[in-house]
Amino acid sequence: MRMLTVVALLAAASSALAQPEGAPAGRLIAVDSSRSLWEINISTGSKVQIGTVSSNAGTTAGLAYDCSTGTVYLTSTSTDSLYTLDLATGAATLVGAYDPAVPNIVMHGIEWDSSTGTLYTASSHNNGLYSVNTTTGAATLIGTSGLTSFPNLVYDSRNNVMYGTSSGTDSFYQIDRATGAATLIGPLTGPTNPNGLAYNRDNDTIYMVDNNTDNLYTINRQTGQATIVGSTAGASGNNLLGLVYIPATPGCGGSTGCNAADIATEGSTQPFIDGPDGFITGTDFDVFVQAFFQEVRRPEPNGPYIADLTNGDGTGGPDGFITGSDFDFFIEKFFEGCPI
Repeated sequence: MRMLTVVALLAAASSALAQPEGAPAGRLIAVDSSRSLWEINISTGSKVQIGTVSSNAGTTAGLAYDCSTGTVYLTSTSTDSLYTLDLATGAATLVGAYDPAVPNIVMHGIEWDSSTGTLYTASSHNNGLYSVNTTTGAATLIGTSGLTSFPNLVYDSRNNVMYGTSSGTDSFYQIDRATGAATLIGPLTGPTNPNGLAYNRDNDTIYMVDNNTDNLYTINRQTGQATIVGSTAGASGNNLLGLVYIPATPGCGGSTGCNAADIATEGSTQPFIDGPDGFITGTDFDVFVQAFFQEVRRPEPNGPYIADLTNGDGTGGPDGFITGSDFDFFIEKFFEGCPI
């Protein structure tokens, strides 16, 4: 029955592509060290102030978003504590100190892993990776990376991979969530003080701000190369530290937008290496079908299955398996056909 369904869908897909439709846009939010909150245009890098974080948060640094509850988390490098943040009012509510026994732990990086429901932080005190109790704020050391200076974290929920940057090396890394080890992917080449990172699940793109160059960048996950989107500079707010993407669609449903079908680059000679290109075309369909039946993985260390888009009931992100739910999900999103 599954093969008959696949054959029927293949026949239907080969006859026509869906026409693009508009898709709701998420929000890229930044915070600077002076507690100002900004919304950044992901197409130009320009920013507009939307509020100010309450003074109890001290020196504001990283931001993270729990898609399961809609909670925004904020880390403070002066109080060494975790807060929840109301973006509408700027009110920061203390969750708790990371570790009262370790002064100046300086949790600069922070990120939510939707695959396990875990909040991670990264410290410039020892460049350690920590898991954090979101009820008490208590941080538990997982392991250290051996890097220096300020670390930052970002979780790619489509491919279930944690990445990071270091302002000590101005480079991009893959982070092992079990050990804290950082594996070099490549130099950013341009940014000189990388700070906040954010993953946009709606267009499968990692964004970064740098408060030396005052630019917004995208990052190539295969090479580490950073590409300028535009300047974030202005009369104020030129020390952006934290960055977070708030999707338009609530929940953690992997790539919930119709652009989840954008998995390959049109005309690429290495379709299993090159990722999304911002368009949904026949190439995406051909690559998905081949990856589905041959169980092809992305090339990075322990790369995810290309065709693993959702879990068994079609509501969550990748689950490490290739099933009929992945095929059904891809077909649905392919025919929605919205642009990114």
